[in-house]
Amino acid sequence: MIGRILEHKLAREGHRVTWVRDCAALQASLRQGDVDVALVDATLDRDGLELMASVAGTPRCGWLAMVEQRNPGAQRRAAEAGAAGVVLKPFKPTAVAALVLDLLERAAV
Repeated sequence: MIGRILEHKLAREGHRVTWVRDCAALQASLRQGDVDVALVDATLDRDGLELMASVAGTPRCGWLAMVEQRNPGAQRRAAEAGAAGVVLKPFKPTAVAALVLDLLERAAV
């Protein structure tokens, strides 16, 4: 449900969005090389943070980890895995859209 909401919000903000629901699909998207920003849920079908730690150099502008607020260990792991930022669940879609825009703008400079 939240994935669909984020997809809609980001598309309304003018972003091209591809929603993937598992680590295999995420890896396939990253291999294609056309990902600017990724929002990675720490609780995908496997450990999304571990996957991102193993994928150097992608996405182009960075990635944001989505973690449970009550799990400070996941926040630390996200930073160690190279996340450009952390989105604490529950979150507001407008806040996530602002973080995505910030990553894109920083990369353009």
